[in-house]
Amino acid sequence: MLKRYEAVEIPVPTGSGLTRFYFPDLPNLRNARIRMIDAYTPGLLTATPLTGSTPATIADMQKTTITLYVGDLQLVYNMPLLTFNNFVTSANNPYINVPINIDGLVISWTKSYINLSSAAATTNVAYSFGVFYDFGEETI
Repeated sequence: MLKRYEAVEIPVPTGSGLTRFYFPDLPNLRNARIRMIDAYTPGLLTATPLTGSTPATIADMQKTTITLYVGDLQLVYNMPLLTFNNFVTSANNPYINVPINIDGLVISWTKSYINLSSAAATTNVAYSFGVFYDFGEETI
């Protein structure tokens, strides 16, 4: 059941040689119980929802992992990012992942990050996510 949704982006600046990019501070998601995260590929979006940036390439996404913290605990470590993609966008990507139920974890966003195995081949792009969440006791 959809209660709340937030679009989130992690930019990869022009000419960046970095391999680790942290999530920005996400005030609307502080203390939120996260239910599901979707990672959006360039086959799904031609521009990111927040800034209209070019989405990260599928080649870069395929070499990207995600690490999520809850408080000071690293609970998800180096999970392949495309595990969070459950959309079929081309014949080259014929698999559908079952959406991962995160079961109400309260993620420490500024400690959490994505990591590439080598510098991004394309810069001046953004990784785009959709975060489904609630605050537990609310009713709408």
